[in-house]
Amino acid sequence: MNFNGKTLIIIGSILFIFQLGNFFSIDSITPPLERAQVLSAISSVIIVLIGFLFKQFNPNIGDNVELKGENKFIFEPDIPKDILDELAWGSEAILTSTAAASVLIHNDGKNLLRRGITTNDAFKPGETCLKSLKDMKLISLANTKFYPGRDEFLSFCPNVPSILIIPINSKSFILIGGWSYKCFTKSDEKWINNWSKKLNNLFIRNSF
Repeated sequence: MNFNGKTLIIIGSILFIFQLGNFFSIDSITPPLERAQVLSAISSVIIVLIGFLFKQFNPNIGDNVELKGENKFIFEPDIPKDILDELAWGSEAILTSTAAASVLIHNDGKNLLRRGITTNDAFKPGETCLKSLKDMKLISLANTKFYPGRDEFLSFCPNVPSILIIPINSKSFILIGGWSYKCFTKSDEKWINNWSKKLNNLFIRNSF
């Protein structure tokens, strides 16, 4: 059984129902029994409240979406070897240590690398990606279902539920698609943002 906030809510509710059933089934109430019933009820309510809190703050709150696309690993053949090695390592780390389903790294009009669930279509940055580059700020779309500019990402992954855009420099960015809604944590954002700085230094050293 997947132990999560929902599980705690169910367990707490069952215990509360059992103690109510026990209370109405007894013939006489003694002070010790009354105290035990009160403690049992309070414990059940606390378990339910913990379940609600756990569910609220659990970053992986949504179920995985069945994404449209194929599992691919595509890269530009003319990338310098040390840059390609770093991109391969970083993209693998993102896909295995976070809730990411797809990674794309774009530089100056070229998609240097695409890895994970993606399409065969050429991806061209739109308004959202260009805004991230212009402002040099990370953009997090926790729920693309309600985002008016979601069509920009159809050629990346048509039904991707959540997206991170992390600028590397004024012409490069990392685009990451998640398996579910609200799936990326602040910790994910922080270390990927730090990796983008490492990539920028690598690009500068290679005049890339």
